[in-house]
Amino acid sequence: MDDNLSDLISRRSFLRRGACASLGMAGVASQMFTLRTVSAALANSSGLNGYKAAVCVFFFGGNDQGNTLLPYDNGPQNYDLYAAQRNELVIPQATLSNTIITPSNTGGRRFALHPQLHTIGNLFDAGNASLVANVGTLVEPMDKAKFFGGVGKLPSQLFAHNAQQEQWQISTADAIERIGWGGRVADALVASGTQGASQVAMNISLAGSNVLLSGRDVQPYILNPSGPASLNFPVDYFEGMTLRTAYADLMALQQNPSFAGRDAVRKAYAEISSKAQANAALVGDVLDAAEVVPPAPPFNLARQLEGIAKMIEGAQTLGHSRQIFFCAIGGFDNHDGLIGTNALDGAHAARLQEVNESLAYFWNALGALGMRDAVTTFTASDFGRTYVSNGDGSDHGWGADHIIMGGNQLNGGQLFGTYPDITINGPDDTGQGRYIPTTSVDAYSFEIARWLDVPISEMQLIFPNLFRFLDVNNPATHLGILA
Repeated sequence: MDDNLSDLISRRSFLRRGACASLGMAGVASQMFTLRTVSAALANSSGLNGYKAAVCVFFFGGNDQGNTLLPYDNGPQNYDLYAAQRNELVIPQATLSNTIITPSNTGGRRFALHPQLHTIGNLFDAGNASLVANVGTLVEPMDKAKFFGGVGKLPSQLFAHNAQQEQWQISTADAIERIGWGGRVADALVASGTQGASQVAMNISLAGSNVLLSGRDVQPYILNPSGPASLNFPVDYFEGMTLRTAYADLMALQQNPSFAGRDAVRKAYAEISSKAQANAALVGDVLDAAEVVPPAPPFNLARQLEGIAKMIEGAQTLGHSRQIFFCAIGGFDNHDGLIGTNALDGAHAARLQEVNESLAYFWNALGALGMRDAVTTFTASDFGRTYVSNGDGSDHGWGADHIIMGGNQLNGGQLFGTYPDITINGPDDTGQGRYIPTTSVDAYSFEIARWLDVPISEMQLIFPNLFRFLDVNNPATHLGILA
């Protein structure tokens, strides 16, 4: 699978797409499952205090971490080693003066962000952003000797886009079921009755259907930046024709007098349609009623975040105390064109500019809502990329660095995890600067789930491999990103 976001959104089955997007049916699947679970659990619910939301910003294609966060000085590796190894991809040192950061937990070691991430750098300095180093999919802790010795388990299809996108969103890299960790979190919270009797699912996507938010019972509500989704089919001729045919067959089935179950189909369709229309009307009213959220700048990611901010503004109307949102930006599969005339004006710089401006907008919107302490925003991506240049781009890697943004709930201004030894063919390199992750997706995702108040007793069910990376009952083994 490539990283084209529109293609990614369209490449889903008819049933998932039909249930979540047709005839204004965003989130219909969640109604059929969530209401059943909630009704049985409400009597035992004491609820959760306050409101919290987690917002995932997914970089489709595999972000080039080498030019996102680079070593500067006062450490075991510095800018000179970075420059020598990146060759054509190097960011001139003179352009980094506005994005040099000194994490409070690295003993004075300094790093630099890409020049386009200047606002993120300012948020970092203010304690409202932190970075997580060298995160990646792992089945178990891995090192170079185990990797080349064939000892231990590795994620399947390690450097393939579609597999790694799903494994990031599932968290458990050897999982068989396509159930996301955000979906499992929602299942746990909804089953305990902590979400109340909301008619709209707590998991909401502004970037189409995805694995992250899909649970065993809870399915995400799919929302366009402009409002509830409506019936549409992929532009691709053959896939579009397949889905149109399937939809026509479904409609014909309920009209066929020889089909014994046609009354049941009609009834189910009518119920789903009715609930979908009611949900669409409710969500449309929430979006229309938003008064505090400012208009977004002209970036697709910013428009998605505007929709999320409006849904947060209307969370009380929706009856949610916890929410997980998903938004995305594509264009990070930069095998070529990562740089233009230099590393400051190529495709990667343009993507990071959109990330910077969009996250800055969202931070301001949360400030207007007074919700900065209640919303944690974090990034994810397929994988990192090779440190070694292939000319004007980089190839598929493994571990990568990520941004997390928040208010008082965030232990800000820090670099969590272990920044890898970037020496080519060094102890962390499997070749060409494909660094073995020093932090698992499980440990990273656990921080979000813990902050959302998922009981520690449920964590091993949500993250089956977590025990291989930390002790859920021992905070000293946790990353400690969130209070």
